[in-house]
Amino acid sequence: MMQSGELSTSILVLIAGILIIGVAIAKIAERYKVPHPLPLVITGLIMGRVLVFLNPDSPLVQIAGFDFIAQLTLATVLFYAGLTLNLRDLRLSITNVMLLATIGVLATSLIGGFALQVSTAAIAIPIGVAAFLIGAILSPTDPAALFSVLETGGVRVKRKLFSILEGEAVFNDATSVILVITVFEPIVIATLANTVGSTNWGLILGEFIASMGLGVIIGYIVARTVGWAIPKAGDDTNVSILTATTPFLAYGLGELFTIFYIHPGALAAVFTGIFMANARRMGIQPLPQRSMRRVMKNVSFFFEIVVFILLGYTLSVPLIEGDRSTETIAFILANPAIMILGLIMAILVILVARPISVFLVTAGDRAMGLRERFFVSWAGVKGVASAALAAIAVTVIIQKTYELEGVAQVAYLNAIRNVVPTIYAIVFIVLLVSLIVQGLTTSFFANFLGLIEEKDEAKEITVHREATRQALLQLVDQYTEGKIDAEMYSKFKAELEEEIFNLEAELRRIVSIRRRRIKELGINEMIFRKKLEVYEKEYESGKISDAVYQDLKTQLEAEIEEITNRIQRHESRIKFEPDQT
Repeated sequence: MMQSGELSTSILVLIAGILIIGVAIAKIAERYKVPHPLPLVITGLIMGRVLVFLNPDSPLVQIAGFDFIAQLTLATVLFYAGLTLNLRDLRLSITNVMLLATIGVLATSLIGGFALQVSTAAIAIPIGVAAFLIGAILSPTDPAALFSVLETGGVRVKRKLFSILEGEAVFNDATSVILVITVFEPIVIATLANTVGSTNWGLILGEFIASMGLGVIIGYIVARTVGWAIPKAGDDTNVSILTATTPFLAYGLGELFTIFYIHPGALAAVFTGIFMANARRMGIQPLPQRSMRRVMKNVSFFFEIVVFILLGYTLSVPLIEGDRSTETIAFILANPAIMILGLIMAILVILVARPISVFLVTAGDRAMGLRERFFVSWAGVKGVASAALAAIAVTVIIQKTYELEGVAQVAYLNAIRNVVPTIYAIVFIVLLVSLIVQGLTTSFFANFLGLIEEKDEAKEITVHREATRQALLQLVDQYTEGKIDAEMYSKFKAELEEEIFNLEAELRRIVSIRRRRIKELGINEMIFRKKLEVYEKEYESGKISDAVYQDLKTQLEAEIEEITNRIQRHESRIKFEPDQT
């Protein structure tokens, strides 16, 4: 029997191992341009199976508090998404974003839920109204997964499309959380507990609306409070601590209202981030945006690693304590139809529910063509939000057991014994399919559909270098005029000079690659011209016919023209000579 002290130490070692392995896997995934959630989930699954195999009765196998970690993750991811949202860019697509985050989320939930309910009627595990809960869990897109996919693919989509994807990813996560917790979750629990008749539908609607409105108010209050404290915090350490704890404060304050059956925590976290990111427009003192985003990027990444690995890990753990049949993997193996059902749901969400909702809500935007609508619908990658919502929903459904007694408790346990692992299994399968299919092809479709914004790295770095040089000259002037002391001057001068040095090194690398590419193209052009010259001599000597010669000539001239155009494009982009630095 493991003592409490030994158990605590073992859990700490396990968490440390999860983080170390997770960081390593995420870096490897980035190197090979694979969405990092995918290998993290698979790693967690393998870890769970190994521990269960070694000691199935170990307390480590029972993961307690996954729903709590899921809530912390939601708070962090939503706050960070809001913190990176640019209101100026959002104005380009505000109508589409709001429609996608409200009507679009509801449409995806209902279409997916209805189709899943119809599908489950054909198998021996009907889940009834829980199908709509699954649809709501799978309705949010994941900003972290989506932008990771685009970044690893080196893709920059057009500005308006990016603003739609960014804005939707920020707002629809919060809407989905509220929809799951305040609407579908209570309905599912009432149905499973046979208390549907006592459900107050007006109260549920009121909870949803109140959660939305109160989330904005709490977000503004927290943003004002923390926005007042950060400039007074002094050093970077205090700013980092305040920033890292802000999402938990906003989400926690929002969830305090659960005593009134309202859940504004998710929206509070989002709007706290939005208000702080746009402090000047909100009448808040300007904040250190760069430092805050850097801190939250690391914190968000930390929780993503933990959640995705724990998601895979808990697939091997009984969801209902003591009932080994509720292990998700065991449940899938015992019910092969669940795998088919999960794949059907993935197809429905990716190819039916999501496209219908996107095409429906963007129908009034004449500036969006068929290509843009298809890409927005395809880019709805599922990820951390759905994983966290599944953990929270399943936990709440199971906890209802302890509120019942006697026959009612037994009946409820029997009712959820199949529903709970089915929710987990379907969400897991859909996540894997989405990360593999959408995650690995989104960048391809962006290129294929011609939705890429032209990017000139050399030009961007040159502009950045010039701005840094001007800042250095301004610093020198301030020092010369005696407005800055020698110590501060030396510190900032060294930082700016190092930044300029790094920019010029990167610029030289880019230009070197381009010059090498121009040289390669020049050699190809020479080869094609030589071939053309030989064909012409062969034709003049009568060794090849006129028809063959004209075909060869036309083909080679087209190749030469294409190479010439590409050389000109590369040369026009070189605005920097290495010896000028």
